[in-house]
Amino acid sequence: MRLIDGTPQEIAEFLRLTAPEDDADAGAPAEAELDAPVGGLAGELDWAQITDLVRGRARSAEIARRVLDFVKGAVALGDVEIGPGESERTRDGRTDYIMVRDAGVRRFGAVAYVKATNGGLTLRLTREDVAGLDEPRIGFRAVRPGHQYVVNCPLRDDEAVQAALRLVRVALAKVRR
Repeated sequence: MRLIDGTPQEIAEFLRLTAPEDDADAGAPAEAELDAPVGGLAGELDWAQITDLVRGRARSAEIARRVLDFVKGAVALGDVEIGPGESERTRDGRTDYIMVRDAGVRRFGAVAYVKATNGGLTLRLTREDVAGLDEPRIGFRAVRPGHQYVVNCPLRDDEAVQAALRLVRVALAKVRR
């Protein structure tokens, strides 16, 4: 086993440079569509920056594609903002996750956090919020009672992306009440 130390971008670049010639893109996400979804970007970010962040941190091209599909779908829901969090521990000052927030008056935190590295998704939903849903892709976090971010829906395949978008609708409806 070989341990590699570095930022996600450095590791992805290392994997790309050291891949066999017949697999030159190993470890580096494939080119993602750069067409910006309509509206929804938080702060001074543009869609190319979101795409670069996801591609730079994702462990594979498939993860990057699913995360970007999810983010585009979330923006298409309307009246949402997307953007990464801020971190003092990364060179670029951004976190490895992208937040989806209601674009209205900010009374709550994000309704969803999607990790660009592995496609993990945590939503601002409790067990009670999803009790009536028949969704096998839902997982639950072991958190203290009263915690609002209990539901996970990892973006493991395209169906999970669609399930995650349905859950984002539920979370948005909850914070908009």
